[in-house]
Formats: sequence, structure tokens, C-alpha cells
Amino acid sequence: MTRRGRSTSHCVWLVAGAIAAGSTLAAAQTFYKWTDERGTVHFSDAPPPQSNGVEVRNLPPPPAAPAKADGVTEGKPEDSATDAGRKEGPARVVILSRRSPRTGPTTMHIEGKVKNVGGEAAQNVSVTINVADSGQGNPCLSQDVTVTPANLPPGQSGDFKVDLESPCLNGEPSLDVALAWD
Repeated sequence: MTRRGRSTSHCVWLVAGAIAAGSTLAAAQTFYKWTDERGTVHFSDAPPPQSNGVEVRNLPPPPAAPAKADGVTEGKPEDSATDAGRKEGPARVVILSRRSPRTGPTTMHIEGKVKNVGGEAAQNVSVTINVADSGQGNPCLSQDVTVTPANLPPGQSGDFKVDLESPCLNGEPSLDVALAWD
């Protein structure tokens, strides 16, 4: 094998290892490595049609998340909690989902879901929908929409929806949704 081939093979193994390390499978997984007649190294979760020179590898299951001293397991920042079971920090509202189906040539129905992932209540939660025209990209519409419920305690979700009609919605306009709260 040439020096380049070894280097490529090592890189491929590193990539395969990184993918395996990031995997969230609960059990061990088997994968297969082989080199074809042109010298290309392949990895697959299924064996190749010919079975000469195939290496079979078993990946161990990922380790369990380590427990913190207070018994809370590691997670995303918005999932961490204090010993009182509350989120930490000020209110922080994020968009969980958004849909904007077209209902006509110049009309759209926009709806979505938001959630307070902070530690304090978010008051008067709203979204501002900004639209730029499809031709020049110039701002042409701005619409404030109240979230229901408008006050979100930590961990609570709310919804927004609005039907918009404007000539600037013609074509493929650029649509942005911005959050605001007290």
C-alpha cells in the first residue's frame, strides 16, 4: 500500500470512528470494511456481494450520559435544571417549528410553536413576521402576531398563527420570523 493509501485509510477510519462516536444507537452495531479491485476502501452496514478480504467490526454501544453531582444528567443547555427543578437564567424563548403554506398567489398562512427554555417567565410574547419582496429583496411587509398564551412560564410552549395578504407575497418572497418578549 502506498503512503497516500495508508493516509487515506487512516482518515477513513478516523471519520468512521467519529461517526460511530456520535451515534445514538442503544446497542452495538456491526459494520464491514473492504477494498475493491481499484483500491478504494469501503465501509458499510451490510457485507459486500463478494466476501474476500472483508473486515467485520463491531462498534460498542455509546456510553451513558454522566451524572452530575446533584444527580442531574448532562443534556442540552435548555434541559439543565437547578436543584429546585427550575430552569436557570432569564426568560429565553425559541422557535420550535414554523410553517408557511401559500394559500393564494398573494396570500400565506403562517403558523408556528415557541417555547420558553429560560428560567423566568416570558411576558407579552409575540413574533414579528418580516417579508422582503422576491425581486429586489426590499422590505415590504412587517406584521406583529401575539403568541397564545402571551405569557409563558419556564418550560411552557405557545402557538402563533396569522393569514397574510399582500402584493409583496407574490412570487418567492423572503420570510423572517423574529421573537420578542418582556
